[in-house]
Amino acid sequence: MIERLVATDDAQTLTVHWDSGEVSQLSAETLRREARDAWTTREKIDFGHVTVVPGLTITGLHQIGHGGVNIQFSDGHDKAIFPFVYLRELCASFDK
Repeated sequence: MIERLVATDDAQTLTVHWDSGEVSQLSAETLRREARDAWTTREKIDFGHVTVVPGLTITGLHQIGHGGVNIQFSDGHDKAIFPFVYLRELCASFDK
């Protein structure tokens, strides 16, 4: 499904290389807002939105098993796990 994931040089965008040959890009801001971890979900419930700091960057990418990636952000948020199927959905909606 995914051949390669890489943050751009400025770390503000994730580039997804799909095994189909397609290439998609998602901003760090979009990924942070659309994370499905408990902390982000609670923030959406309590405040109706996720606050994203200006200049947010991707600080880490760690594969989780065969089907997902943990993305860490410069605001200290490090709990976001994105299944590859969910990344595909996000790319369909938010690809730059």
